[in-house]
Amino acid sequence: MKTQRNISKQNIFKTVSLFGLLMIFSLSASPLFAQSNERTVTGVVNSLDGPVFGASIVLKGSNTGVVSNAKGEFTFPRELKENDVLLVSYLGYETDEIIIAGNTTFVEPFLEDIAVVVVAAMRTKNTETTLVNHTN
Repeated sequence: MKTQRNISKQNIFKTVSLFGLLMIFSLSASPLFAQSNERTVTGVVNSLDGPVFGASIVLKGSNTGVVSNAKGEFTFPRELKENDVLLVSYLGYETDEIIIAGNTTFVEPFLEDIAVVVVAAMRTKNTETTLVNHTN
């Protein structure tokens, strides 16, 4: 009877040990196999006039950014994750905020023209002209 108890205790100990080792391995290995939520984002900046050359695309709250090429295309230099915000700006246009959502890998920001109000005044000077008749 004692030998059966010893064998039973040994089996329980082996089972618990094996389960413990599996738990430790699964906890330490999960970050290795986890999918990264970060992704490379590309896009094209457009306006009513067509693609915007030289638009500035910056990650909000950082100094990381890129400038669009002649076709308005860009590839952000850093991988982005969900809820990151890109600020797209260009002189004469309103700044656009793009929120990275889900599995976003391509964005098409559209820049709206800033309303231009021209205030001008015309100043005139009232002068009298005297006609001189020089006849001999």
